[in-house]
Amino acid sequence: MDRVKLKVLGLSYSMSQTGAYALILSDESDAHRIPIVIGMPEAQSIAIQLEKIQPQRPLTHDLIKVLADAVGVVLKEVFIYRLEAGVFYSELFFDTGKNVIKLDSRTSDAISLALRYACPIYTTPEIITKAGIVVAHEEGSANEPTVVRVSRRSEEDMSGYSEQELARMLNDAVEKEEYERASKLRDAIRKKNP
Repeated sequence: MDRVKLKVLGLSYSMSQTGAYALILSDESDAHRIPIVIGMPEAQSIAIQLEKIQPQRPLTHDLIKVLADAVGVVLKEVFIYRLEAGVFYSELFFDTGKNVIKLDSRTSDAISLALRYACPIYTTPEIITKAGIVVAHEEGSANEPTVVRVSRRSEEDMSGYSEQELARMLNDAVEKEEYERASKLRDAIRKKNP
């Protein structure tokens, strides 16, 4: 099975969902961005690790790492293997020294642990195609990439988009000050949540 290695770029506050954040992943070539909507506690755990902050008391992911280390189990890799209805599914691969244990995990928890173990994160090319946002670098502006959404669907018929995709497009429209497009996207999100 083909796999694509990912890296964590950071977190962004979700303007479309109260109390939600977007975890931004990128492929190694920096050609795609993969936003994953996560909750506040998960974002806090990831942010603390990204910023190298030492909390006064261990967070749950720190406790899991301490426990795993104490029994001689090491997280070797994280694999984001499925995307269904806007939900990412992940597996953790722990090495016991004798065998490998595969555990199902929420993607936010998997990423938080991967950061603590400094282990690789992988996904499939299909997930990159479904959820990825293509980043094109224009000549002369290496610091300011242009983000282009690749889609085979027309934005006029928004019923085929998941709520997560619509939220992403809404954030993009607001950032670009395309308020007419933003209002259409907002209405499409409301139709999905009557």
